Amino acid sequence: MVDKETKQIRLPYKEGQSLEQASTEYILDPKTLGALIIDGNNSNVSTQVDMEYAREVIGQGIDEVKKGDLSKLEEMLYSQAVALNMMFSNLSRRASLQTNVDIKATLTNLCFKAQNQSRNTIQTLINLKQPSQTSFIKQANIAHGHQQINNGVAQSSPENLSNQTNELLEVQDGKWLDRGKKAKAKGVNSELEALGEVHRG
Repeated sequence: MVDKETKQIRLPYKEGQSLEQASTEYILDPKTLGALIIDGNNSNVSTQVDMEYAREVIGQGIDEVKKGDLSKLEEMLYSQAVALNMMFSNLSRRASLQTNVDIKATLTNLCFKAQNQSRNTIQTLINLKQPSQTSFIKQANIAHGHQQINNGVAQSSPENLSNQTNELLEVQDGKWLDRGKKAKAKGVNSELEALGEVHRG
């Protein structure tokens, strides 16, 4: 078996990149970061885990997510929910066996945290499988009597208000909108004389 300290990585180079630039880009790659965490935590599971292959597996999962396949995420969330539920059960059992009040309180607190994390993970899985339909309500106006609703209309200040009636008659494309002729003033009953003086008894 090859010692971990002597393992070599396949460092991808881009044209014109220096060794430092290529190494920095490789280390900051999300696939590498995930593989490093896996490599650092696999001693209790197996020593036969290869970091480079772990990086490839993570990359395959990323490609599947980009294509819309969320099955691996669903498996991960379900596994985490089950594991957290196991932690809740284990901590709850250990807390029930304690006679020291402080230790019992600490284990109980950790127990409830594991339970809450399991619940949150289950809720995340449900949201992933069944996204909620969000309704966007722009404005709700609830009042008694008459009211004026201006949704999406920019309000002008009193200084910017103008006579809109006159603007409607102005020239547009070289033509006036009001094509009617002005009426001439005419006298009404101009032939009648003024009334005479009325004598009353």
